Amino acid sequence: MSYNRARLKSSLPRPTIGAPSRANGRPEPEEDAQPPAPVRPPSQAERSALIRERVATRTVTSKRRLQRPGPTLRVLQQPIQAGMRKVFDLRRLLFVVGVTAIVLLLPTPAGLSIDGHKALALFAFSGLILALEPAPLPIVALLVPIVQIALGVDDAGGAFEPFGTPVVFLILGSLFLAEALRKHGLTRRLALQAIVSSRGRFGPLLLALMAITGGLSMFVLNTATAAVLIPVAITIAQQVPRPEDGRKALAVLILAIGYSSSIGAIATIMGSGENAIASGLLGQLYGFGFVDWMKYGLPVALLLIPLVWLLLPRLFALPELTIDIEPARREIERLGRLSGPEREIIAVLLVSISLWVAGGYIEHLLKLPATLLSSAVIAIGAVAVLSVEKIVDWSDLKGVNWGVFFVIGAGLTLGDALEKTGASSWFANLVAPSLEGLPFFGVLAALILLAFCITQFMNNVPLGAILAPVLITLGLASGIDPVRLVIPTIFAVALAFALPSGSARMILIAVTGVVNRQEMLRTGVIVGLACSGVIFMFFLTLSQLGMI
Repeated sequence: MSYNRARLKSSLPRPTIGAPSRANGRPEPEEDAQPPAPVRPPSQAERSALIRERVATRTVTSKRRLQRPGPTLRVLQQPIQAGMRKVFDLRRLLFVVGVTAIVLLLPTPAGLSIDGHKALALFAFSGLILALEPAPLPIVALLVPIVQIALGVDDAGGAFEPFGTPVVFLILGSLFLAEALRKHGLTRRLALQAIVSSRGRFGPLLLALMAITGGLSMFVLNTATAAVLIPVAITIAQQVPRPEDGRKALAVLILAIGYSSSIGAIATIMGSGENAIASGLLGQLYGFGFVDWMKYGLPVALLLIPLVWLLLPRLFALPELTIDIEPARREIERLGRLSGPEREIIAVLLVSISLWVAGGYIEHLLKLPATLLSSAVIAIGAVAVLSVEKIVDWSDLKGVNWGVFFVIGAGLTLGDALEKTGASSWFANLVAPSLEGLPFFGVLAALILLAFCITQFMNNVPLGAILAPVLITLGLASGIDPVRLVIPTIFAVALAFALPSGSARMILIAVTGVVNRQEMLRTGVIVGLACSGVIFMFFLTLSQLGMI
């Protein structure tokens, strides 16, 4: 890391060595000036001492400047990468390799093939390396197919084939759409409009901001949505009259954005990586697509966002606040009417949403080729339209967080390996007898609570990659529809609210420094448990009504 040397130097004029000093740095009046007395040139020892003193002073000043915390917005310039700058940890890697070797050297269990035994070793390797992260997450995710090939579970074509599944390209299109929204400021414009429409009342403003965050997170990756809206929250909090109330308001706003981006992402496949992994694996069993996920996810999101809106201000004892909306009004006036690119982005997004929902019906009605209007094709087609219209270009797309594709691909290839080798069926048959006779509400409560606890300590995307294939095979072996196990568990995985390690959204909140660890932990546990209870009651009700 290098620093600009000019920034570390003082801007004050340099005194000449041996020059006479003036009181208070001011020149003497001319009428009192006396002829200067002869000045003895300093000796070499005096020169060296003076130079050392100046160097020490500059060094202390430079260190103080470097140690001074930067502004919050500077920290948010590259928010997604903030949680991925990890130093390579050889000890963790050796631990992962050691455990994998132990699993591989154990005798092959009865009823399990040799390839299935190797797949179990791959499962141990994948789970540990994704949880411990001895290197940045995208890099360790790429090691999963490499180890799969090295163990002889599959060849290169089979190991990397899941990286090209349609759901991966659906997430790719989601990230490109998020970049288009960010580039042309459409997300910020929506937030400014919400500020003005609230007439300065903090409660309606908070709900509107959460609705915007959740709504956008349904169709663009949730971390990208949170990264764009957190600076807006900082702008809003600056309009609160009292500083103490302003700090509380900022904490509530930033947590609300982080929570609602995670909750909104529950609604669709493309909202987050763990949704994409679970949907892709369920789609391999039977036709499970965009609408199938949304009919469970959208009602849950609509229930959880008002719940969080009610809880957050009370947890921070936030009084009734009124903010000054004039800066937002002036900013909207400065922006003017919607620009041409903004109108085109809105039109493309609305058409894409309509086709995501009704694409299958239109295909059947018009007798179009199968999957022509699938979710992935629509997403990539939307990006192609924006590119042709020169709304986004390749230079805009270079900043996309490509690492998420590697994690999704790792989860899909792990599930594929367990299925091909029969390891998943063996494990499910082993565990299934213990579930026999248990009521569904007990299994459901245990899965949701387990997922909620683990996701606070482990990034939710790799956790979804580990849990989804296991739950699918467990459901098949025990006679429980896998959807009844996978969907509520993945929804609970999204509730990573208590610690920065749970998700990239919480890393964004942590690096702002607005919410301390105690507040994050207390608020995250209370809000997360309340949301987990709603998810439990929702799926229990659906089960009793025979709707799942």
